[in-house]
Amino acid sequence: MWTTSRWRLPPPCSKIHILKIFNSFHPRLQFTMEEGVDNRLNYLDVTIIVNNGKLEFDWFHKSTFSGRYLNFESRHALCQKRGTIFCLTDRVFLLSHPRFHRKNFELVIKILLDNGYPLHYIFETINDRLKFLLARVRDKNSSASNIDNNKKEQVPISFFNIPYVPGISEQFSRAIRDLDTKNSYTGINKLNKFIKVHKDSLPKDLRTNVVYKISCNNCDASYVGQTRRFLKTRMKEHRNHINRNTTQRSVITDHRLLNHEFDWNSVEILDEEPILGKRLVSEMIHIKSQKNSINLQNDTERLDHIYFPMIENMLNI
Repeated sequence: MWTTSRWRLPPPCSKIHILKIFNSFHPRLQFTMEEGVDNRLNYLDVTIIVNNGKLEFDWFHKSTFSGRYLNFESRHALCQKRGTIFCLTDRVFLLSHPRFHRKNFELVIKILLDNGYPLHYIFETINDRLKFLLARVRDKNSSASNIDNNKKEQVPISFFNIPYVPGISEQFSRAIRDLDTKNSYTGINKLNKFIKVHKDSLPKDLRTNVVYKISCNNCDASYVGQTRRFLKTRMKEHRNHINRNTTQRSVITDHRLLNHEFDWNSVEILDEEPILGKRLVSEMIHIKSQKNSINLQNDTERLDHIYFPMIENMLNI
């Protein structure tokens, strides 16, 4: 029972009043409320329907739903196209009430036909999937089956992933048929090689967790370092160090006092790594890879000698 008058809800308590209370805690913590229309409310991928005091569910699509799925003529393994049909069948079977199944399966068939799937293949695959789903429901409802399933140890399935080349990659299934593993495929030709769908890349100065290299304008000397902060913040520290009244040594400042200046506009990012330990190893490898490094000797003293032959090969290429 709330005793403070601030939290006491005056009767009757409206939904709008409750929403105002929630939004009064902090200006940056604001809630919204959506009310159902005609006893229907859309939430995620389902429409929640109140029918005679009971809840029913239907498969919901946004107005922007395009119906685009993996095309049957695309250069993908047949098992991946079969998986597309499985996925759509599962959505109809698991997300909607049986009285909506006919409508939703007609939509699934239309979607698959629009994406180039043969009608006979659609019916055959949907039928196979429904048999599996119905058998799973029967097993779940059988108490004896539940006892048996609890006794069985669940062995995780391992997959052998290979690039997909039509007519060739399928042959690997024969090679691993005696092993407790399954084939999985990765597409080689992808549109994102030509059409960039990622977010705009960050400007170099705003990158973090980087290994960087600064080159001298007057000679072939260079310096390699690492930072978890914005690159521009670390560069500003390097540039301003010469003006500080400090006893801390800086090899960059020492080099600049020889009337040399660094190319601050062409700082290279050699690597990006969010984990500090890996980033330090990357930094040491790149320090060793420089032709004329001004880094201190102790900057690489923790680098294991096992890396040295690899670095020498890199320098000789």
